[in-house]
Amino acid sequence: MVKFFVVTGFALVLANGWIAWWLWRALDHTGWLRPALCLTVAVLGASFPLLYKLGGDSAIEVWLLRAGSFWLGMLFYVFCLVLLMDIWGLASRLWADPPTSPRWGATLIVIGLPFVIGCASWFNAAYPVVRQYDLTIRTNKPVARQYTHSPLVLGVLADLHLGRIITAPRLVRAMDLLAPYKPDAILYVGDILDDHVLVDVEAMAAALARIQPRLGHWAVPGNHEYISGPIDDSLDILRRSGMRVLRDQWHVLDNALVLAGRDDLSGHMFSGSSRKSLKEILADLPPEHGNLPLLVMDHQPSSLDEARTAGAVLELSGHTHYGQLWPFHWVVENLYENPLGLLTKNGLHSVVSAGIGTWGPPMRNTSRAEVLVVKVHFTPTVN
Repeated sequence: MVKFFVVTGFALVLANGWIAWWLWRALDHTGWLRPALCLTVAVLGASFPLLYKLGGDSAIEVWLLRAGSFWLGMLFYVFCLVLLMDIWGLASRLWADPPTSPRWGATLIVIGLPFVIGCASWFNAAYPVVRQYDLTIRTNKPVARQYTHSPLVLGVLADLHLGRIITAPRLVRAMDLLAPYKPDAILYVGDILDDHVLVDVEAMAAALARIQPRLGHWAVPGNHEYISGPIDDSLDILRRSGMRVLRDQWHVLDNALVLAGRDDLSGHMFSGSSRKSLKEILADLPPEHGNLPLLVMDHQPSSLDEARTAGAVLELSGHTHYGQLWPFHWVVENLYENPLGLLTKNGLHSVVSAGIGTWGPPMRNTSRAEVLVVKVHFTPTVN
């Protein structure tokens, strides 16, 4: 973990430094504008990593954090354009007349194009859509009367990342999107919190109260429940907002299925102990519930084979954000068997949400922010 942050920090310093250096060269003979833009790049480049870590909560710190997070989303595209401009400039010096300064057109492209992409990506992240999945699962018990003609409706939210950048109104928006579907239960698949600074528990509770699902609100921790602060404090926030937390625990939901909630895979890096296996979680499940379908909530979709071995018929996950920003979706496609959407394989339906929130940049361009409605239709197993 420390190595990751060191490497990431070095990469950010290098990228921001190169951009500032390019602007300094491109805007020669522009007076105060040149140092002002270079200073702006330095301030924005430092704002997110420093203020996110330091946890400042004043108005100016929060707005600097948000501005820095937006710049972080533009950074990759600005850096790529700066490199292309440098390559073009080098080629011009070798085979044609060198570019003159100031380079207004190049500067407009380098800053303007990523800004337009950033604004469109912000809209894509800020206004989620509803995605619906209709799944049929087999059960060894007679199908309950209420499910013979209508499905079990589950609202699913992942990766809210509530904190200083994304606030409780995003949760209100999610509840309002789910309300018309009248979910029987709402499941929160980790990374509900981003940090503990300025988290408004009362506002979260008011948002949840907009829907009263008959089977309740259920949550599992994600890696950011650990990153955001002590895990016990994170779980306390979730519980006080009205969520029931399953951390390596199970619950029989409406006598129709077993809901197994897993601790996050990364928990051992913070607590020093590994999470329980699914077999261990279900070890004390009474025999009368042993033939119920198994639904697993696991923030990271990294253990699909374990879920299949345990006989799970459905696993709900998030975490991937489907890369969130191009081209990082190619990374998650190589990391996970199912990086997004529905994968049905060997009896297991794996559903991975791109999430309703964002981490870092409040922007998306590889997927739309989403809430899920999963309709579970039960059919008896034919003996």
